[in-house]
Amino acid sequence: MNLQPDSALQASFRGTLPVTGFNSARAVLLERADIGCVLLTAAVDGAAVIVTGSAAAGVDLPSVAGLITRADGRTAMWLSPKSWLIRCDVEEERGLVGRIRNAFPDHLCHATVFTDALCWFELSGPGSLELLTEGSPISLERNGLPVGGAKRTLVAQVAAIVVRERENGWLIAVERSRSRYFANWLSAAAASRE
Repeated sequence: MNLQPDSALQASFRGTLPVTGFNSARAVLLERADIGCVLLTAAVDGAAVIVTGSAAAGVDLPSVAGLITRADGRTAMWLSPKSWLIRCDVEEERGLVGRIRNAFPDHLCHATVFTDALCWFELSGPGSLELLTEGSPISLERNGLPVGGAKRTLVAQVAAIVVRERENGWLIAVERSRSRYFANWLSAAAASRE
């Protein structure tokens, strides 16, 4: 079975659409149904699988929290000492999972298509940081979340993966079951600032 990412909020689509109900003069909120991803989980210490896993994935798997690596259209994010999320083209997911499974016939590292589990949002604009930090402990102090970094955190009491793509541009992944709540929360936060 090959799952295709569809909108968690709106009519079926594959691409990028503005989130209905979000109105802000200082920020834009888009739902992204064009992002594929694969979850890698190690059954042993992550250091024991990182070299082989990186070769099979075609992107270096980060070995520390917050670090993102990129190669050939793929982005790898550290989730824990034994797990990584790889963003990739939707059409590449199955092949990527197959390569990783073939690299680990002993099942020391498991790969699965994770696209259907997450809803991705893109929040951008000069007011995006204010909206995001209103409901989360994200810090931009010296050791906060730099451009090119990722963090698992709570935003509006929802578990999220926050990726800082650029100074005022964020990708935020939440479980699909929490996507409507999260979009409504951001919409209300934006409305309260207008």
